[in-house]
Amino acid sequence: MNLLITGAAGFIGSALTTALRTAGHTVTALDDLSVHSPRPRPDHLVERDVRTLTPADLDGFHTIVHLAAHKSVPASFAPGGFEHNTSADRHMIHTFAASGAGRLLLASSCEVYGQQSGPLAEHAPHQPRSPYAAGKATTEHLADIYRQQLGRGRQIGTVRFFNTYGPWEDPDAVIPAFVDAALADRPLTIEGTGTQARDLTHIDTTTAMLGRILEADQLLPVVNIGSGRSITVLDLARAVIRATGRGSITHVQPRPNEIRSFTADMDLFTATYGPLPPQRPFEELLAETARVRALSWTPAGAGR
Repeated sequence: MNLLITGAAGFIGSALTTALRTAGHTVTALDDLSVHSPRPRPDHLVERDVRTLTPADLDGFHTIVHLAAHKSVPASFAPGGFEHNTSADRHMIHTFAASGAGRLLLASSCEVYGQQSGPLAEHAPHQPRSPYAAGKATTEHLADIYRQQLGRGRQIGTVRFFNTYGPWEDPDAVIPAFVDAALADRPLTIEGTGTQARDLTHIDTTTAMLGRILEADQLLPVVNIGSGRSITVLDLARAVIRATGRGSITHVQPRPNEIRSFTADMDLFTATYGPLPPQRPFEELLAETARVRALSWTPAGAGR
């Protein structure tokens, strides 16, 4: 399979590029490198803004996986935080529709569900509570509109990521923030009481699920990528302390519009693509994350 991955220097994009190339696929990796990170970049990376791509640039690709985005929910409340992702996504959808490429897989987020009781299934309504989430919901609606205009055999699919974690994740996400704090002998800071729960999936499992989706003949209009189980932020902090052997916990004011719980309903995925890939024990994966970050991320963590 001949694929183009945008956002290929990002956390999920770099891991997916490596996994697909290892599986024998031809992958063109593209990223604008606007996020600076010690994370290893894929070989032969094309430095380019996705908004400069033309239909001719996409011709000949079997599948485009569009992962490029600004992912911070708090930062999305600043001016331009909504507009950046929606403009990039609309450009990719429109450019794909005008090209000769076969399939487009878009990245969405569990944030589109907002505050609803879980597990959260794909048919649940959009209830975004941030500009970031509203932007991802907009992207899904645009995909629905353009999907009806595609010629026979061409497809647009969407994956809704829950919380993917691993050693090379940027330090603004909860697990690396906790791990970096513990390694730097700083308190693990919890916003609110810590009873908010999150569905956590290791990067290896996420890339395995994406691999199954991409190797299937049909892309679903939308499907969850998660574990189907959740852990509270307080229990997560305690697990990080056990995994690193150090750390303490402090609490600050809750985040505005904080969502109480995200748990993925994985029935659609398993019915379509088979059982979820097996995962190693959670605390073993946390300890591995801490070991890698101690070698490669400690200066970044200590400077937070």
